[in-house]
Amino acid sequence: MNEMVRGVSATADPMSHDEFEAAIRAVGAERYHDKHAFHKLLHGGRLKKGQVQAWALNRYCYQAGVPRKDAALMSRVHDREFRREWLHRIHDHDGLGVEQGGIERWLVLTDALGLDRDYVINMEGALPATRFAVEAYVRFVVEQPLTVAVASSLTELFAPSIHRERIAGMLENYPFVNDDVMAYFKRRLTQAPRDADFALEYVKQNAVTRREQEACVAAVRFKCNTLWAQLDALHHAYVDPGLIPPGAFRPNSRKTAPARRPAGAPRFASRLLFVGQIGKARKIAQLNARTALFDVDDAHRPQLRERAAHRLDRQSEQVGDVAPAHGQRHR
Repeated sequence: MNEMVRGVSATADPMSHDEFEAAIRAVGAERYHDKHAFHKLLHGGRLKKGQVQAWALNRYCYQAGVPRKDAALMSRVHDREFRREWLHRIHDHDGLGVEQGGIERWLVLTDALGLDRDYVINMEGALPATRFAVEAYVRFVVEQPLTVAVASSLTELFAPSIHRERIAGMLENYPFVNDDVMAYFKRRLTQAPRDADFALEYVKQNAVTRREQEACVAAVRFKCNTLWAQLDALHHAYVDPGLIPPGAFRPNSRKTAPARRPAGAPRFASRLLFVGQIGKARKIAQLNARTALFDVDDAHRPQLRERAAHRLDRQSEQVGDVAPAHGQRHR
């Protein structure tokens, strides 16, 4: 916890519960990402469709990271009742039974924006800064004391206001947005307050020293900085000065087209499949994997040879799975 708190006396009196909560809320008032220039542009209808696509694509990385973060946190908890309460966060995002979950609702948004779903899920077009920020958050809840890790989720205290602003602004300003597309944010209007109330009460009861309380406030600040950094990267790449890093999504690129290679298939295979040369693609995929086997064999690493053999099987299956559809299309 020491790395989260600097300059706090170990003998300082603890804050009252009301003072503690006020200190947490003050962080949101100062630096929650609803104040970022990129969000002002987004909600005000001043972004082009390609810029909105870039935001949705990068934000998917964060959405996909949230249930991983929650699972990592739960793995540290011995309290059964806590786990039972926290578990619904994973269900909220990943879905359960007939409930599709928040990630699926986010993909409805990216679908409506014209982004290829496989491309979004693979996250290969996400900004490096986005992925670094998300992984930093996941690592934070693994490495910090449990109460501090829970406190990092308290940005949900501030979320409903940004969701309401986003729903109204995007519905009013973008013709490619409708009520169905906004389903993720509408659901979070009820989910976020429920989650925040539980986490806030837990943190109040378990952060009993001044040092622990300050560490929790710092955790909320860290989380706000994580969200802010993602928007900084988006603004830098897609607004001003518009420097998109190599490999990242570019508006009006083919990445918005519905046809893409199967997840995990080699890049050259998708081009061959496109012209209908199914058998040749399968042969080249197998040759590629066998070459990898040969290289690993020389290195005397049997565990990697086994992994390469598994990839060979997967490549053959994936190319074979899509062959009929492509064959029909190019007769």
